[in-house]
Amino acid sequence: MSDFDDNWQISGSSDPATPDVQPHQVQAPAQPVQAFQPAPQPVQPVQPVAQQMPVQQPMAQPVAPQPMYQQPMAQPMQAQPMYQQPAYAQPVTGYSYAVQSQPVQYRTVDYGAEREKNLNECNRMINHFSPKVDLYQDYEKCKTDIVRYSRSSVAPLVWGIIVCIIGLSLVFSAVTSNYKDNIIAYGITAGVFVLAGVGLILLFILKKKHNKKKIEELYTKLGELSNQLNLLYNGFSNCILPPEFTDPRILFKLQALIMSGRCVTIGNAINSLLSVQNTYARMNSAKAQFQKDTAERFNGTPAFFNAARYLDLR
Repeated sequence: MSDFDDNWQISGSSDPATPDVQPHQVQAPAQPVQAFQPAPQPVQPVQPVAQQMPVQQPMAQPVAPQPMYQQPMAQPMQAQPMYQQPAYAQPVTGYSYAVQSQPVQYRTVDYGAEREKNLNECNRMINHFSPKVDLYQDYEKCKTDIVRYSRSSVAPLVWGIIVCIIGLSLVFSAVTSNYKDNIIAYGITAGVFVLAGVGLILLFILKKKHNKKKIEELYTKLGELSNQLNLLYNGFSNCILPPEFTDPRILFKLQALIMSGRCVTIGNAINSLLSVQNTYARMNSAKAQFQKDTAERFNGTPAFFNAARYLDLR
């Protein structure tokens, strides 16, 4: 065991586990430590390159790239503009979303040029249709005559029946009367009444037959005039008005409205003429009924309809 002497020198064994060497013990000289050498391996002869078989390595299968998750980047928040109601629009109700306001756009209209353009078109139509104004007048007169002859009065028939009844009653009174001396007077009076009644009845029958024949003639004339008016309308290329508004009287009225400054376009002038109460409804109702009646007579083709009588042409 190591210890210190008086001079503070180490004495004894430095390691407690290793005892100190005694004088009677002789230590053998230390052998040099040899480094570890591995056992020699037998050398194998090198084979020629030609005799070596090539080693085939399996081909690696391509690996599809897997999508990598990327955390979405936070977008900066943008302030949304507040909705502003345009001056010309009505407030929107009943919707849960806001409508983006649009700027008000104003369109400049040259009323002078528009008015001149419509006047030229109106003059072009007048030059085409006004020479045939007599055709329109004859057509309207024919329609009026058809209506007049269709409404034949039944008054002659009613009065004839009444007079015949009076005459027969006089005959009955003369036969049943106790005054035989007055039978001649009763008979003469009864005969006059009966003859007058029969005459009225015959007049009604003859007049009805005459009216029926006249109506057939008028319808034949109406069909001819209608065909001529349709040809006249089709002869005007690109007419902006329907056939019922091509009467020269209507065209002159439209021209007067535009020239007076009350209207700018032909459409405005037509609306002005139809602005009178129930004018448009009455005209459409009369047109539908007229076309239905004439289509039955003319093999499904309705006659020409003229709206001159339904408009305020004063």
